[in-house]
Amino acid sequence: MKKNHRVNPNKLIMKKYFLSIVLIIGLIIFCHLTVSSQISEFQKIESHRIDSMKRALPFLKDTARVNCLNEISSKYGVFLGVTGMGEITDSMYHFALLANEEANKIRYDSGAVVSLLLLARSKQVTFQNEASGKYVRQALMLAEKIKNNQLLGRTYYLLANVENQAENYKKAIYYFEKTGDIQQETEVTTWLCMSYSKKGEYEKALPYCDKCIELAKKNVQTDTSEWGHELVQWSLFDMARIYKAAGDYESALNYLFQANNYAKEINSGWTMDISEIYCLVGKYDSAIYYWNIWKKDWSKYSRGHKALGNTILGKIYIGTNQSEKVIPLLKDDILFFRKSGKEMGNAIVQPLLLSGEAYVQKKNYSVALKYVKEAFGFAKENNARPEMMDSYKLLSNLYHRLNRNDSAYHYLLEYTALKDSIQNMQFLIKLNNYKKAAEDEKKKAQLGFLIRDNKIKQQQLKQQTVFKNFLFVLLLTLLLTGIFVFRNLNLKRKNEKLQQQQKEQQWKLKELESENKHVELQKQSAELEMQALRAQMNPHFIFNSLSSINHFILKNESKTASNYLTRFSRLIRMVLINSQKPLITLQDELEMLRIYLDMERLRVKNSFDYVISFINEIDADAVFVPPLILQPFCENALWHGLMHKEGHGSLNIDLSMENNILQCVITDDGIGRAKAAELKSKSAEREKSLGLQITTQRLALLNQNKNEQTFYTIDDILDEHKNIAGTKVILKISHQELKEELV
Repeated sequence: MKKNHRVNPNKLIMKKYFLSIVLIIGLIIFCHLTVSSQISEFQKIESHRIDSMKRALPFLKDTARVNCLNEISSKYGVFLGVTGMGEITDSMYHFALLANEEANKIRYDSGAVVSLLLLARSKQVTFQNEASGKYVRQALMLAEKIKNNQLLGRTYYLLANVENQAENYKKAIYYFEKTGDIQQETEVTTWLCMSYSKKGEYEKALPYCDKCIELAKKNVQTDTSEWGHELVQWSLFDMARIYKAAGDYESALNYLFQANNYAKEINSGWTMDISEIYCLVGKYDSAIYYWNIWKKDWSKYSRGHKALGNTILGKIYIGTNQSEKVIPLLKDDILFFRKSGKEMGNAIVQPLLLSGEAYVQKKNYSVALKYVKEAFGFAKENNARPEMMDSYKLLSNLYHRLNRNDSAYHYLLEYTALKDSIQNMQFLIKLNNYKKAAEDEKKKAQLGFLIRDNKIKQQQLKQQTVFKNFLFVLLLTLLLTGIFVFRNLNLKRKNEKLQQQQKEQQWKLKELESENKHVELQKQSAELEMQALRAQMNPHFIFNSLSSINHFILKNESKTASNYLTRFSRLIRMVLINSQKPLITLQDELEMLRIYLDMERLRVKNSFDYVISFINEIDADAVFVPPLILQPFCENALWHGLMHKEGHGSLNIDLSMENNILQCVITDDGIGRAKAAELKSKSAEREKSLGLQITTQRLALLNQNKNEQTFYTIDDILDEHKNIAGTKVILKISHQELKEELV
């Protein structure tokens, strides 16, 4: 869950006095100049996107509609970072609820899970945890049912804000790791570190902080967004917090400087506070110096950031005995946190404790006790053990000053027990650092000793080996000379033999190259013939279509001609695209055929009907056929059979797949071949159908060098009285042959 840093500052609490009002107005103007332009631009962009998606909703159906509704809800969720709640959460909930209803209707489980998570989020931001938990648990059951690791990760991520925070964060990390979503894994690991640290469970936090640094640096290699860079800074900050709790302020500063240097490198403008560390070590001059630098950054962020800045300044005032400045400094922050309630968690604890310490310095112990008790209540409610430990210590001190030593002793025991529990890990961290440093120094010392010892031994052996080396070199020279002479003689013989073998291989290669060139030329010739036939096929079809358009124009049927021309333009586009392909999918072939038949029906004023049906199950996107292979047969049936029939005609195209053979049966109830031939002999047009002639030649080329043949037959259909009742064409194409051709 991404943390939003820039929030509209108009929620600042107005003061009763005129001077305070003037100061707040000045602050609002300053923040507006630095932030409002960015937020305004962001709001415009996101609002435009939401409006675009809303306009598209009426045209979407099924899963596309569910996804769009979820996206709109999600966009409203993004607005929560730059505006208030109110209508934003209502809109987020409304569109998520619509998406959930639509998803359940069509049983779109993954869309339902997303909508449930958005519903839960809309309730969570308004602190309706019971309602949020109900939606998240429903999403979890559905995500487990469909076994979607990404959605399971997102569900456990959101469930962690409702119950069993640490355990659910770990489950979310597990699923994001399985899906390879490094960005989400890094984000959840960051919050897990923060969760453990806030509870003072530093021993559990340490391995995850170490892992988080590694993940964040790996994630930013691909995720260059602002949030991706901020995750790197967060990982370093979490590690600094552990070292600070352990009392190792030097290491804590080192990690904070790394985070701030990284911010400078990427020019993020978001830096970490290091003034608190200097305050803890008593260097208040350095603390106030770095606090003023840090103030330039947090002053343009949210109310919570400003309260944190005031809290650290309050610690500096306490350390320098300026208690009179602490109470007015933190008064407004305490009022703000009290009104915010659970929204700000235990952020109120530190301002309350500091106010208590200020009253202690002023020796007003009764008022101080009231502040510290209130701080302890918030810390205990949020199980913030470090703050509880600070509260115990201050309570013990206060009761001692009030001469209530029994209570002072009680809280001292509580403080000691909790401190031992928390600082046990601090000791382990220190011990681990000490052991690591000691081992490093030991290894360096051992390495230095070995280097010195080796130098001494080398000097001693150097003199002893000079004479041995001389004899060895002499013998080696003689041996190498003999080997050289023998090798030259042997290589000469091998070279002569290899040259002979090379000549024989060259002759064989020349013969193979000659054969390969011959085969390649044959393939190229066949392909060129096929392309030439396709080029004849397409002009023939275009000529017939243009004749039909001309027919409508001559008869002054402009509307019909326009409709026909619209379909023809779509068809001619498909023909031009597919005509250059040796094979196209059966789906594309049938789409072109439907457009052609619809054009012919339009031309003859719907004097015939056609039906395209599948006899058995065929994956039309996985079967490939030559382009325009079916159209000539349908055209022949229309022009020579159905056009001369009196009354309404019908054309049926039945497709089936048996033993990897695609069979297409084209039947019509026209006048038959004999009657068509008779009419043709009486007319001026006596030439053979050019479409069928070209198709026959295409099939002949397709069958070259194939074991299984592609062919067609044309027969007359006889009725029960043996009279001609139409024509049947049976076309068979080998499916195995098509796959080979495609490859």
